Amino acid sequence: MKSGSWPSIGLIYLYGVLTSASLSKIIPLQGDFVAHAGLNAGGFALLIALVTIPSAFLATIGGSFIDRIGARTALIVAAIIGVVVNVAYLLAQSMPAFQAIRVLEGLIMVCAYSAAPALIMSTTSGPRRGRAMSLWSTYTPVGISLGLALSGNFAGTQNWRGGYAVHAALFLALAAASFLLPRPAVPAGVRSRPGMLDAYRQIGPLRLSLTFATLVFLGFGTNTVFPGWFAAQHSMTVGAASNLLAGINLTMIVGGLLAGMLLARGMRDQVLFFVISILVIAASAALYWPGIAQTERIAALVAWMLLSGASIAVVTSALPRVVRDASQGAAAAGLLSQLAALTTFVTPQIWLPILNSGRWPLFIAVVAFGAVAGMFLFPPARTAAVVGD
Repeated sequence: MKSGSWPSIGLIYLYGVLTSASLSKIIPLQGDFVAHAGLNAGGFALLIALVTIPSAFLATIGGSFIDRIGARTALIVAAIIGVVVNVAYLLAQSMPAFQAIRVLEGLIMVCAYSAAPALIMSTTSGPRRGRAMSLWSTYTPVGISLGLALSGNFAGTQNWRGGYAVHAALFLALAAASFLLPRPAVPAGVRSRPGMLDAYRQIGPLRLSLTFATLVFLGFGTNTVFPGWFAAQHSMTVGAASNLLAGINLTMIVGGLLAGMLLARGMRDQVLFFVISILVIAASAALYWPGIAQTERIAALVAWMLLSGASIAVVTSALPRVVRDASQGAAAAGLLSQLAALTTFVTPQIWLPILNSGRWPLFIAVVAFGAVAGMFLFPPARTAAVVGD
């Protein structure tokens, strides 16, 4: 497969999609874990969050290590781990086993979330790199939708673990196709080996990572509570609401591609991000206000997903411009992943209690807080200096 071609970019993109499905495929299974393992809401929120532990501690250092061993190798390892953990879920018989597997599953994210964008950046250039990074930004909604659909179709049945079997098969297919991954050329004269912690000292990647963390807080929080909120508001099952959310999540792709088009036409990323953030706050009111008709709430959800996809695309597309050294692509992407993982870990602990309490104005309040924080954190143009310089 030709390095930098769209088929090559598409294959790399699939690693992000299958990895993100690991985050969400557990969400429709809350009732099954309650029935089969006696988990309460707090225990289930912890089980959701355990997958983020490896990235929370290892993503940036892991990204620096990936810069040394090669992003291609790291993606192959990610696919193999994906097969192993999903088979392990099928065999697990106790809650401690499920928890241990959930933590191990997080290693997929350490590998894929750092290696995939680094491999895209190292095998593309110019306008194609910008379009490829905009496409990469959509891996989260596609993966989240895939995960919700994988388990949503099995939730509440005797074969409630069926989604894990399907996920294992998909990772196995990806592992089989890994020999098609491109091999980036090493430019002549490039011999630098940045320090393992050097990414922490660059203000550009740090600010961009913190901005991305605010998007994760809002996006993953909504994906966590919306099936339960929508089901309660409109008298449907959580499984059905999860499938609805999975389908509408895909509109984030449209938002990401539209943002990429605006950026390609010269719109400043900071201005676009500011406008999107204001609209996100407005959309959240219709999303979480009780008593709204089902059709109107679905329309608000579509708007929310379009805006979310656009904001993620803006942040992801800014990654090449804030990285000081092209050889640190995986480390910078790892920093995004690490802060996102830390945010993902605490997000269910904040959003699920609001859902269970029924205090819906707090949903709008946390959205406003996250959106405003993102606007202040987004790095302006030419922000790539080292902290303390």
